[in-house]
Amino acid sequence: MPTLNPQQEKTLSAFITALGQQDTALPEALQKQLHAIGQNLEARILELPAIAASLPNLNQAYQTALSDTQTDAPAATFASSTSQSASDKQYDRAVDILTAENPVQAAQRSRTPLGQIASNPLKRIFGRG
Repeated sequence: MPTLNPQQEKTLSAFITALGQQDTALPEALQKQLHAIGQNLEARILELPAIAASLPNLNQAYQTALSDTQTDAPAATFASSTSQSASDKQYDRAVDILTAENPVQAAQRSRTPLGQIASNPLKRIFGRG
């Protein structure tokens, strides 16, 4: 069971959020690096900010997402077995995204929270509905 401290959770959440906001796939070298990080995420999570900083668009989205998580910090300090379970799900989801063939597409697909169905799938597909 992974044990991430609150700062690591914020870093991970902000990075996955930023990844999902990208318009194009990451360069092959960065995809390979993310794949390696995903295989040992707990030990290598501190590499994610450096990867974000290596691409201007990714870094901008990462910094925005990180500041959004800082704003939510007081609400995130309450710990319970439910939040631990949510933390484990977030960790597993992040590993799946980072080790995917195309992490950007995987992050985009996972932007809809687990168990939620789009309110109007036609609107998502055709931009109207």
